[in-house]
Amino acid sequence: MRNLLIAASIVLSGFFILSSNTASTDILYWSPDHRLTWDDFKGFPSYQHSEISALTASGIVHYKGCQDGFINYKVQAYFERKESWVKSEALTEHHLIHEQIHFDITEIHARKVRKALSQRKFRCGQENEFEIFVAKLTDDWQNDQRKYDEETKHSLDEAKQGEWHHHVSEELNSLHAYETTE
Repeated sequence: MRNLLIAASIVLSGFFILSSNTASTDILYWSPDHRLTWDDFKGFPSYQHSEISALTASGIVHYKGCQDGFINYKVQAYFERKESWVKSEALTEHHLIHEQIHFDITEIHARKVRKALSQRKFRCGQENEFEIFVAKLTDDWQNDQRKYDEETKHSLDEAKQGEWHHHVSEELNSLHAYETTE
């Protein structure tokens, strides 16, 4: 059991700028109506890292363009099915909750990005400033993902995981105004 560690999400550095909103069955966008299931984990486990039993690949994406002189954007937390995986020894509800919390942390930070961007406007031509502003916000997201795994010992510390579960739920509620409706 001691070697049964669950990995943090792959913290994708920065944001990915996509040129279209093409939906893919390989991508799952965060929704309060959908909790992860093990069926969402379509990737192949990495056996070269024996200490990792599951991996949630999540990220924050923003689509941007220019309209009426200002940069417009859409920010979404996403889960990559083909990059997320689980080994058979971790197919438990406890470990699934751990992975869901990783995805919820990603959503918290997507909401923080939405909140920060709602308080600041960028004119067309300020794309570099926009990217720098958004990139600074992702540092906290990456740090929170690492901190979550460190404090919970990758899910082994059940009490600490319970604390994180409570904290993440409260933070999602406090940022409810910045939940996307799409």
